[in-house]
Amino acid sequence: MTVFRAYDVRGVYGTDLTEELVRLVGESFGSFAGGGRVSLGRDTRNSGPSLERAFLEGVLSTGCEVHSYGIIPISIIGFITKAEGLKAASYISASHNPPEYNGVRFRTGDGYGLLYQQSSIMKYYREGGFLRGEGRVQNRSAASAIDIYRKYVEGRLHLERPLRAVLDMGNGSACTMPSFYRELGIEPIVINGEMDGLFSGRGPAPTEETLREACRIVREAGADFGVGFDPDADRGIIIDDLGRVLPPEKVAIIIARRRYRRGDLVISGFDCSMILEHELQRDGIRVKRERVGDVFVANRVKDENAVLGVERSGHFFLPEFQYSDDPFAMSLAIAEIISQGERLSRLADEIEDYPYRQKNIRLREEPERVMRRLAEELSCENPDTLDGLKITTESYSVLIRPSNTEPVVRLYVEATSGDIEQIEKRYEELIQRLI
Repeated sequence: MTVFRAYDVRGVYGTDLTEELVRLVGESFGSFAGGGRVSLGRDTRNSGPSLERAFLEGVLSTGCEVHSYGIIPISIIGFITKAEGLKAASYISASHNPPEYNGVRFRTGDGYGLLYQQSSIMKYYREGGFLRGEGRVQNRSAASAIDIYRKYVEGRLHLERPLRAVLDMGNGSACTMPSFYRELGIEPIVINGEMDGLFSGRGPAPTEETLREACRIVREAGADFGVGFDPDADRGIIIDDLGRVLPPEKVAIIIARRRYRRGDLVISGFDCSMILEHELQRDGIRVKRERVGDVFVANRVKDENAVLGVERSGHFFLPEFQYSDDPFAMSLAIAEIISQGERLSRLADEIEDYPYRQKNIRLREEPERVMRRLAEELSCENPDTLDGLKITTESYSVLIRPSNTEPVVRLYVEATSGDIEQIEKRYEELIQRLI
């Protein structure tokens, strides 16, 4: 499997992803940046320091001035890159992948995802011809960047009462953020708040299963809400005051209803529940779908002047703060709503639940080949092919798509009526037969 994924470089450290490869990626990125000023950060993975040094060596060889922040959330890197007028940003992380993975992610000068394969980064990587120069490093404080961001959001949100929130930092870059919440009037109850590149507290991915401890603490502490983050802190999963993990779609509906107006536009990932359309159309808020991937959704939000973007995986985009996926802005928007006297559980219970299943099916060959066979097999069902294969009926929807980050095919099943287990079984058996 290639390490050059749809919108980042990602693979198993030491085999797929090596210092030599990352150094070349650094040379390519620096050449793309024209030897200008760029930013660099990372999450807490054990392989991070070594890969960061290799990447930095490559970037410096092109004459760039690198503002290096060390361990810092990627959303803060995106913000500070735009705030300081830098050319672009880079970040060493494999996001939610297991600790043996690592990678390189990119942000534009505006702070949102860079489709690097459509830029000159890949041209330089394949063809060489790198710029040459003597670059320099400015070691910057992650705490100072976070404080600049805090002062920025302070003027955009108004809490009407103090709140308590359980923050499951997942041993990742979000470990830098407790004081951010405290200074904004939210008392943080921190768990998994020690930086640990093995993510030994609960693993890297914030899910209903891995957030059970956070859910328990929300209930026992009488907290107003909770948030679980992934290692690079571009995802945020919300827990309500009853200790229930809320689907990102419900969170998006709550925010849209209370912050935005009729006629406004929400962009949703292709894999999101159809509950978004069903609920928000009652409020006169439009919903459009975009292919799965934070970069694709961020670009669509910006291009169409949407007020909100959401992905099923927990990426949220609030352009009133920044175009980059930003779980901190999302959590603050929820906090403001709660501070006005609403219980998050009551707001969530106003929204209908649709049975939803997701399954990952690991592949032994390139996903494109598998998807071609599936497309042929399912052609009689006239699937939507915007991103994978999506079949929608009056009683259910099924989406089959390859992951942008892992060698798997994802199966998503949602039902408004009928037996969801039987629907899931039918399509899973079909996939297994064809892989």
